[in-house]
Amino acid sequence: MDAKNQFTVFCLCIAVGFLGGILYEVFAFFRFVFGCERGKNKILGGTLDMLFFAVFAVFCVCASFALRFPSFRVYMWIGYAAGGIFYGKTLRRIVAFSEKVCYNMIIKAVKRRKGKKKLSKNGGAEI
Repeated sequence: MDAKNQFTVFCLCIAVGFLGGILYEVFAFFRFVFGCERGKNKILGGTLDMLFFAVFAVFCVCASFALRFPSFRVYMWIGYAAGGIFYGKTLRRIVAFSEKVCYNMIIKAVKRRKGKKKLSKNGGAEI
């Protein structure tokens, strides 16, 4: 077994796993839109998860080809997982907070808009 550059490859695998966490945000958005987080659409949620893992596997293969990784090693998968965990413990919290803020802003704007429509339909008086 060639031990040359294993640490460098492992660190790059952590970076690829971190980017995979960012890639998951796209799928998490669709899970949120279709209500998969609230227990509805379980089949769609599972399908989106399987689709993410398929896309992530293709992403890992393309990254390993582009970065000229050696043949498959177990530490590479450990690096991918460590990068995903690292993403989940750091940047995911920031993204979740930003999603919550944006969601609340959208809900407030929709409520204001509905309130204005009620006023215009009733001639300026609210029921």
